[in-house]
Amino acid sequence: MRLNFIFLLLAACSSAGAQQINFGNKASIYLVRHAEKGQGNDPLLTGEGNKRAGDLLRALKSKNILRIYVTEYKRTQNTGDSLRIQLGIDTVHYTADTTGDDLAKKILEHNDLNAPILVIGHSNTIPKIIQRLGLPGYPRDYIPDSEFDNLFLLKYKKGKAILQKSKFGASSGSSATMQ
Repeated sequence: MRLNFIFLLLAACSSAGAQQINFGNKASIYLVRHAEKGQGNDPLLTGEGNKRAGDLLRALKSKNILRIYVTEYKRTQNTGDSLRIQLGIDTVHYTADTTGDDLAKKILEHNDLNAPILVIGHSNTIPKIIQRLGLPGYPRDYIPDSEFDNLFLLKYKKGKAILQKSKFGASSGSSATMQ
């Protein structure tokens, strides 16, 4: 009996930090990894990365994005700049981590539960964010360092997350454009 109580207490404590988010049927969460970056700890985008940021604008300009979520790193902020500047979209900073908890907290704080938003993250955070925002069984693998052209879309139907994956801009590592 005492062992069962301890197990239940531990289970409750471990899930307490990860509040479940209930997205509405109008929620669309677009997720991308930052565009191609230069060298260093907090680099800017390369010329190819700046082009990809423009490609992101063209891919999402008709999606009525309400808000853009970026990390504290310049490369995520620069990736969203074309959308932010051209369309006048508000930007919210979240802490890059491998849990997605700070992003979830910021989405709740801004009440973005039933609107289209864009999340720009990193190769090691995007899969974890997808898990945190409703697909706990999503593969835990990192996005390969050479891939910058993935566009993920999380939509919600009756409280269940549905993931769609597509490509945008030039194929990573080549100049061919994909839709």
